Amino acid sequence: MLLQLVWSNLRHRPVRTALSAFGVALAVTLILVNAGLVNGSQRGRAQRETNVQAELMFWREFNLTSTSALVMPIQYADRLRQVAGVADVAPVGQYLKPSEYGIGLEIIEGIEWGSYARLTGVRLQAGTPPLDEFDAVVDTEFIRTRRVRLGETVKVFERSFRIVGVYAPEAGTARFKMRLDTMQKLLAAPERCTFIYIKCANPAEQEAVAARIVEELPDNAVILVRDLPAAYEQGIPALNTFLQLVIGLAVAVGVTFVFLTMYTTIAERKRDIGILKSLGASPWWIIQAIEAEALLVGLLGLALGVSAAYGTVAGITAFTALRPEIELRWLGFAAAISLASTALGALYPAWRAARLDPVETLAE
Repeated sequence: MLLQLVWSNLRHRPVRTALSAFGVALAVTLILVNAGLVNGSQRGRAQRETNVQAELMFWREFNLTSTSALVMPIQYADRLRQVAGVADVAPVGQYLKPSEYGIGLEIIEGIEWGSYARLTGVRLQAGTPPLDEFDAVVDTEFIRTRRVRLGETVKVFERSFRIVGVYAPEAGTARFKMRLDTMQKLLAAPERCTFIYIKCANPAEQEAVAARIVEELPDNAVILVRDLPAAYEQGIPALNTFLQLVIGLAVAVGVTFVFLTMYTTIAERKRDIGILKSLGASPWWIIQAIEAEALLVGLLGLALGVSAAYGTVAGITAFTALRPEIELRWLGFAAAISLASTALGALYPAWRAARLDPVETLAE
C-alpha cells in the first residue's frame, strides 16, 4: 500500500516530480563531471610524464602547480653531465597559458630536439624536427582536437608557429613543443630552462644517482620519474579544494530542490494526510511515505544525472584534449550523496506532515 501511494503521488504531479529529479540530477552531474575532470587531468599528465624514458627530473624548485617560468640556468646541464652515473641530460622549458581551445590551461614546452628525443624516446611519425625559429612539433591528440594539419600554423605567444612534425608516443606534460631557444627569446629568459631530464648510465642505480646529485648540487630537487604517478594521485591542493566546493554546492542544490518540492507538496496534501491519519496511519507511517517518495525522486535523479554526466564526458572528450575519467568510487559517492540529500531535504516536511492534526486538516 505504501509503495502504491508513493507511485500514485509521483504520477499525479509529473512536473513537480521532474523538477525535483532535475535538481538531484544536476547535483550528480556536477559531482561526476568535475571529479572526472580533476582525476582525468592529473592521471593523464602523470601518464605522459611516465612515458618519458629518462629516470630523473632535476628542478630548481619542484612545484606541481608552478606557472613553469624559466628560472633554472641552463648551465646546470653541463654540471649534471659531470656527476657520476649520469649518461645524458636534456633541458626543458615550460610555460603555462590559458587554453585557446577547449577548457582550462595548457602547457607549452621548449626543447632541444636532439637531446629531448634521446631521453624521452619520442619519434617523429611525420614531418621534421623544429629546425627554424618558429617551427613546432605536436602529438596526434593535438592534431585531433585542434583540427589542424601538418604545415598549418598555430598562434602561440601572439606568434604564428608552423607545425612541421607529429611525434609519438605522448610524452612530457605538453602536447605542443617549440625550440627552447625560441621560448627563451619570447619570455626574455636567455640561457634558462624549467627543469632538466636526466638519463642514468644504469637505471637500477637511479636512487644513488639522485642522492649524489643532491649532495653535489644542494638547494635543488631531484624527482624520480617513476614516482610522478603517485605524486599526481595525491592531487593538487587547489584542485582538491575546488572539488570539495563543487560537492558542497551539489549537496546544497539537491537538498534545496527536494525540500521545496516536498514542503509545497505537504501544504497541498494536508487533507489527504488528514484522511490517512483518521484511517489509522501513524506518524511514523506518514514519515516513511514522505521519505519513500523523496528517495524515489532521488533514484530517478541519480539515473538522469549519471546519464547526463557520461554524455557530458563524451562531449568533452570529442571536442577537447581533456580526458575526464568517471571512476566507480565516484559513482558510488554520487549515489550516496543524491540519496542522502533527498532524505535530508524531505526530513522536515515529513516531520511536519506527521504532526498534522487530522481534525483540523479535515475541517479546512
